[in-house]
Amino acid sequence: MSTFTLITTQKNKPLLLSKGFSYTIDKTTNDKTYWKCEDARKLKCKGRVHTNNINTILLHENDSHNHNGSAVSTEIRLFEEKVRDRAMNCNEATQTAI
Repeated sequence: MSTFTLITTQKNKPLLLSKGFSYTIDKTTNDKTYWKCEDARKLKCKGRVHTNNINTILLHENDSHNHNGSAVSTEIRLFEEKVRDRAMNCNEATQTAI
């Protein structure tokens, strides 16, 4: 299975990044978390991912995306996460953190 990264959105919701695609939680059960493509509503994308309940192992990956993934978008998301974390946890001026 492929590797993935978990980050949080600006609204503090979990976001899974894998192969240039972003996924939000669709539903959670006792043993699995079901993720849907972030563009599921906007583009009617069918891309899905399943992880174990503690989000450490990718159990299933459905690559039925109807759009292209973007590695650049993933890198931007990771950078935004770092800046947001630094702004929340450091006593620096905003411009210094950026």
